[in-house]
Amino acid sequence: MAKFHYPFQKILDLKENEKEFAQIQMAEAIKQQEASLQKNQVIYEKIVEAETLIKQKQQEGINIFELRMLEDYLIQLKEQLIFAQRELKQMESHVVRTQSDLRVKVQEEKTWINIKNQKQSQFDEQVRLSEQSFFDEMATTRFYRVISAERG
Repeated sequence: MAKFHYPFQKILDLKENEKEFAQIQMAEAIKQQEASLQKNQVIYEKIVEAETLIKQKQQEGINIFELRMLEDYLIQLKEQLIFAQRELKQMESHVVRTQSDLRVKVQEEKTWINIKNQKQSQFDEQVRLSEQSFFDEMATTRFYRVISAERG
């Protein structure tokens, strides 16, 4: 029996590699998004702690210089939070882009696999028909030999 050779196997291999690379990129984008989210949470917790500390110090009585330093620190934390939130939005859009890219790569791979499967089925059918024709011819030849031997 003949062996199936898919002429576009290298393209299929390339599509599989592209899909794997897209999966890696998406995983990396998700990691970056999670790190950015954690960074946001840490900054937010620091803001809450600083606000609590300021309220506590105000109730206890604090000098103006120390209060001003704490408020400057709070302003700095809020600015960091704004920057971190922008970064998080960028990471979220990056995850969406990598998901979209992965979807495209998966679809391309599926298309090439389906084409390969169709070609494989056509090849198998061709081989089956060829074998059937061969066996039919053998049976016919044998039949004529048997008939000829009986007559002759």
